[in-house]
Amino acid sequence: MKKKTWSLLCLCALAGIFALISAVVIAVDPFQVYRLATRYLPPIDNTTQVYANAGIVRHYEYDSAIVGTSVTENFRPSQMDALLGGRFIKLCTSAGTAYNHALLLDLAFETHDMRRVVYGLDVYSFIAGTDETGSDVPMYLYDHNPVNDVQYWLNRSVLGSFLPRCLRTWGRTQDDSIRDSMYSWAGKDDYGLVALYNAQFTPPQESDPADKHVQAALDNLNAHVLPLIQAHPETQFDFFFPPYSAAEWASMQSKGTLESMLTLRGLCYDVLSAHENVTVYDFAAREDWVLDLDNYKDTLHYGAWINDAIVEDIAAGRCAVADRAQLDESTAQLRAWADAILSAGHWIYDGH
Repeated sequence: MKKKTWSLLCLCALAGIFALISAVVIAVDPFQVYRLATRYLPPIDNTTQVYANAGIVRHYEYDSAIVGTSVTENFRPSQMDALLGGRFIKLCTSAGTAYNHALLLDLAFETHDMRRVVYGLDVYSFIAGTDETGSDVPMYLYDHNPVNDVQYWLNRSVLGSFLPRCLRTWGRTQDDSIRDSMYSWAGKDDYGLVALYNAQFTPPQESDPADKHVQAALDNLNAHVLPLIQAHPETQFDFFFPPYSAAEWASMQSKGTLESMLTLRGLCYDVLSAHENVTVYDFAAREDWVLDLDNYKDTLHYGAWINDAIVEDIAAGRCAVADRAQLDESTAQLRAWADAILSAGHWIYDGH
């Protein structure tokens, strides 16, 4: 056999193998990119989040969404259905930026009629560049170009780990409880004084200017949030400032970042509250929550019972911000707690 013929046969065989592998991945579709999984349990957990979200946002049944970072992962859509109406889904990205959230919301509005969006307004999410994500995202799963999906079909992790994982559960079907359990880390951690392991309560060496992140936040709001609010006046947007522990704000003070982060609270409120389909809620200064370390696994992350309480408060209209003065009062309280903790040099609210 001539070398040229042999080479062509080898290339054809190799192409055939790649085509067969691709066909298997497309047929099984571990991350539900093309269709909802009906014969296996999809690999949905905190390690697969940026992959799994691409299928969840497209193919699950919902008309409302909870959007945000890891502090939103313990929300229960079933509770939100009952108290807020509609059918909720979690579109969460751990350590996500405003761009991460926009990637999901853009697809949500493109594929579903959205009734309501509950959006965790982490100030950390708005200080990145408008094209920055909190972790590597497989953008080929979020666009409309089927050709670059070859990176999914021939992905080593998909072939070596996630495809076999799906095949091992073949014959089983996901039930509605997956909406609550996806990405949830409830019950997996200790709470209390252990939350202070990452805290800093020493005076800052220097402090950032208060307006350090203003332009970045405005850019993110204009690029990733306001277009959705303005294009969908029929959708109710409920933004909320999460209840970080007071130790988190004190740690910011110690790092010299407190004033620059507090400034973003007022900025976000001013920009967002100007729209009729927006309500802003502020849970940041809920004293009964943020001064009690039994609610926290670290200075930032609170237990699932706080997520439940947030939903109850939104349903009842509690903690809605009526005006800028109300927000500024809460901001002043956050600053006062931070100053008091740094002045003492240690956590001072053991009685709560």
